[in-house]
Amino acid sequence: MNGVQEVTGSSPVAPNKITMENRKNKPEKRSVKRIQKPLIIQFSVDSGDPLTRKWDVSSVRDISEKGVSFLASGKIALGDLIQMLIKIPLKPFEWFEVSGKVLAIEGSKIKREANDFNLSLVRVVFLNLKEEQKKLIQEYIVWCLIKDGGKK
Repeated sequence: MNGVQEVTGSSPVAPNKITMENRKNKPEKRSVKRIQKPLIIQFSVDSGDPLTRKWDVSSVRDISEKGVSFLASGKIALGDLIQMLIKIPLKPFEWFEVSGKVLAIEGSKIKREANDFNLSLVRVVFLNLKEEQKKLIQEYIVWCLIKDGGKK
């Protein structure tokens, strides 16, 4: 799972629980390119009222034109609708604003110095992406591939 991956899914909005064991035993069936680059993401579970919504910040683990995965420490459940703001280097002065649905959550424990952190890897499918948003992600993926010496 290094660099670029491809993404598919039988249902882009059907949540499921992923474990490391069942992911290792299945061949990759991805249909779009996915890259692993550390992008900044702000996210919030859609609580209905934008004024009371709580936002958190993390870094993206990987991104494709269909979705994103990132680490989160808050309470996020399968099927939650979330709002996201992602900073993409091709447009450094703008936030890429998109909504999505949580498809999978993987728990993990990270140790830093004397502290243990319980973080979850959250996988989200984008909802209602506009064509220009999809194009921006595609251009970013191509840019990263070329920059890293890969091909389109």
